[in-house]
Amino acid sequence: MAGIMQRWMGQGNEVKSSYTAGDRLAGALDITRPVLSGMGALGVAGAAALANGGFPSWSQAVPGVITALLAFAGIHAFNDFVDQRRDVVCWPGRPIPSQRLAPRQALLLTLASFAAALVIVWFVFNPTCFVVSVVAIALSCLYSGYLRDRVGYLILPPIEAMLWLCGWTAFSPNTLFTSWEPWALWLFSVTWQAGHIMVYSPLHPIQHVKGAKLTQVPAFIKRTSPKAATVLGFIFLCMAAGVGIYLGFLFNLGLLYLIPTGMMALLALVISFNFMQDSENFNKGIKAFSFATYFMLVARILILLSVFLLY
Repeated sequence: MAGIMQRWMGQGNEVKSSYTAGDRLAGALDITRPVLSGMGALGVAGAAALANGGFPSWSQAVPGVITALLAFAGIHAFNDFVDQRRDVVCWPGRPIPSQRLAPRQALLLTLASFAAALVIVWFVFNPTCFVVSVVAIALSCLYSGYLRDRVGYLILPPIEAMLWLCGWTAFSPNTLFTSWEPWALWLFSVTWQAGHIMVYSPLHPIQHVKGAKLTQVPAFIKRTSPKAATVLGFIFLCMAAGVGIYLGFLFNLGLLYLIPTGMMALLALVISFNFMQDSENFNKGIKAFSFATYFMLVARILILLSVFLLY
């Protein structure tokens, strides 16, 4: 089970000399990072339910979840397409460097996912949601293809958080710029994603430049030491924990949300702090990255559960 979770979070699978058809199908699933895509879809669904003041009808809820899954799947597949050469060193077990999937297949999967997602948004939801979705997908691809290496990891969080706004505008497009609530959700995603990705940063090969150890990708404009990256990750996760608790009061989500989310946030912070003390320990980094993921996963599930029971 742990191996599947790692594969579905983008950490790769065992490299073999040859693959069966089943291995290749599994690679097509792995490249979409189902854990992260599913978690992203839960965030979109939570924003949609909060905007709607309760669960929407099945005729909107099901297409909405499918749309979010497709959008995130396309974003992750495109990221691996762009990273195909880098991953030979960093993550050789990912579908493209391990040769489970050809780069062309990954690109076709990306385009098909994006096209299907946008068609659903156009016909099921509204023009505001469609525009926000197009901008979010376009910026996500621009990040993977250009902004990440030239600007840095911290340009991703405000882009990725726009997908929460897609969920909000699906049901309350007129309040996007008249209410603080969608932007509080956006801020939660921004602070968490910033912490999550800075914890992830030292897991790439560390480079030695003029006697200094530096991460492979800049944080923002400049590359940091592994230690600085983990410190930034811890700080952002602290902020995310605070914003996550604030959301519980803002949306009256009750103790069902507040207590487990607070406990999971604390656990993620303890493990992240432990990694910060030993910032080049790969196993501690994987653990910190995983528990930061679980913190947000728990928060998103409990937002939906609280809306279902309390609204």
